[in-house]
Amino acid sequence: MTFPQFAYKNITRNLRSYLAFYLSSSFAVMIFFMFAMFIFHPALEKGYMNTIAKKGMVFAEWVIFGFSIFFILYSASAFLKTRKKEFGILSIQGASPKQLRQLITCENIFIGMVSILTGIFGGTVLAKMFFTAGTYIVEMEALPLYLPWKAFVLTLGVFFLLFTFISQFTLFIIRSENTISLLKGTEKPKKELKPSLILSFLGVLFLGTGYGMALVAKTNMTTGAIILILTVIGTYLFYSQLSVWILKLLKRNKQFYRKGTNLLWISDLMYHVRDNARLFFIVSIVSAVAFTSTGTLAAMKSVMPKQVSPFEMELISYPMNKEETNQLDFIQQQFGNLNINYTQKRIEGIDIYQYENIQKETFYRLLVISDKDAASFFPGLKKMKLKNGEGIYYGSYAGDQENFHRNKSSIKLIDQNMNIVLQSIEQPISSLAQILVINEEDFKQLKHNSETLSIYGFQIPNWKETLDISQTIDRYIVGETYNPNAEYDSKAIDYYVNVQLPSLSLFIGLFIAIIFVLAAGSFLYFRLYTDLYEERKKYKSLAKIGLSEREMIRNASIQIGILFFLPFILAVIDTGFALHVLQREGGFPKVFQNGVISILGFFGLQLLYFIVIRSSYIKNLREYVYR
Repeated sequence: MTFPQFAYKNITRNLRSYLAFYLSSSFAVMIFFMFAMFIFHPALEKGYMNTIAKKGMVFAEWVIFGFSIFFILYSASAFLKTRKKEFGILSIQGASPKQLRQLITCENIFIGMVSILTGIFGGTVLAKMFFTAGTYIVEMEALPLYLPWKAFVLTLGVFFLLFTFISQFTLFIIRSENTISLLKGTEKPKKELKPSLILSFLGVLFLGTGYGMALVAKTNMTTGAIILILTVIGTYLFYSQLSVWILKLLKRNKQFYRKGTNLLWISDLMYHVRDNARLFFIVSIVSAVAFTSTGTLAAMKSVMPKQVSPFEMELISYPMNKEETNQLDFIQQQFGNLNINYTQKRIEGIDIYQYENIQKETFYRLLVISDKDAASFFPGLKKMKLKNGEGIYYGSYAGDQENFHRNKSSIKLIDQNMNIVLQSIEQPISSLAQILVINEEDFKQLKHNSETLSIYGFQIPNWKETLDISQTIDRYIVGETYNPNAEYDSKAIDYYVNVQLPSLSLFIGLFIAIIFVLAAGSFLYFRLYTDLYEERKKYKSLAKIGLSEREMIRNASIQIGILFFLPFILAVIDTGFALHVLQREGGFPKVFQNGVISILGFFGLQLLYFIVIRSSYIKNLREYVYR
């Protein structure tokens, strides 16, 4: 029998041992492949939004691959711990270090190739659903399926190199241990961690200070970094030091400690506390990042302003704008190049600066137009009858009428010696300015003392497909920063900035967050199955002296529950303070509500993961202990 055959039979005869490593590897490959299919999709080759979406997916792709390296390495090391005794037996039977290296390399290559093929197959099956979800959230045109040979080559290449690297990594671990150490495997006793009083106090101090600053401190880059550092260090010290004190306090409470199976799970956690502390810390930080980022992205998307203008494009040309004719010709040329049918309208207006607060010298811009022109210029605007001194105010964005003139019944036009009584305050009708519609006679009076500007409106069909020419027009009229003589706005640009970009960020962030949370659950899964053989022997011995099956299930369930939900609880606390800061300082009034929804969603995912793993784990224990 050759070594490749031996490696193959070794895998097929111990599928349960290899299953966790194989599934985690396949999952990482599948996610990477689906993002690669998105990146290389031929429909994303052209178009400004498509280019941005592609760049965002490329960024997410390499974030996922970087995390996959860490994830698969952790999986491999956890899997390796359960096989050390097997390697020790092979060494005693005469296997040379070179043969062990060959065996491990063959096994990793076998598992890696099967994982790659399975992941690619799973990604292909789920690709349509992934495309549909992505284009729905980002609000792009639907993407059809295609033959993803570039994605296939990229995925195969990078993960083949990764599994080759992992095989060498595992060889380094095996080479560094002697035969006796390998034979002991996971049965080597671990010293109980003795907590430090000073470090425990520092943990409380760091967490308390970090949370306190999050509640009251004015947040900037410096204080934000300090809060983050204090919280991260405090979280680690909480698990590595404070958790030991808590367990010791529970142990000293004899009435609680000796009740039922409490003695078992408390003693087990005391014994494994060092490994659990590191694991809890990793899971808490990863989960907190996932919760916070998802809640923040969802809040950003929910507060973005809606389209308010009846025109697909708007241009305001001020009196000093000498390029007005050239700008109009350029816009018309862009429409002509793409054979776009359009309707162009023009209206005169007067630009007036109004004080919002005279003491603070804060002001806002107001465009004044006549009621006669307004009714003919703005589509859907009904004819209005305004008397002298009356007007109707239209804000510049949704909700503006509530913010600026909530309690105002009139507007005094500064330096114009005219007071306008507001007949009503209405929803915005322009994306560029706040508009005051007044009686035509009043408007003619203002024209004697002011220069007029030109407001142009363009109506075009299929405006969502005009992002490219809108960007071109914007660069021509406005330039890279600002043009004081003209203002331009396009629904396509507003839609891209306010809807598509936040949606793309939400889609990428949500997917990465789900991967992080699933990976955190996998870390816990590997932690459990690394110690499974020891746990089975322990419960077998306890069953002989009277431990019932029900007590074993209860004890195992408590340990699994602590592993799964203690890091989740601390992650929720960290997320709550982070969201509080973002709501207070970041200008996102709904970030906390979105964060709660995000946490509930991830809790459902975590609960499902807990139920599945608990069922599998207890079934494994029951079959061995009470068969």
